[in-house]
Amino acid sequence: MKNRIIFIFTIVSILLLPSCGEDTQESTSKEIENPVDKYMDSRVNAMDRAKQSVKESNKKVTEQNKAMDALTK
Repeated sequence: MKNRIIFIFTIVSILLLPSCGEDTQESTSKEIENPVDKYMDSRVNAMDRAKQSVKESNKKVTEQNKAMDALTK
């Protein structure tokens, strides 16, 4: 019984010690960013990436079409 209590106490103390450490101070001089701007920027980036992906896909399709035409001739 005594060994169990010592074991439980050891485990609890190991888990609680890191939570009792010093808190890190966050930078108060950091500007608050507008979440709407972040959202719009991410949407624009996603649209740009989608356009680029479509262009690459179209290039692959035209190359495949050329290859098929060459095989059928």
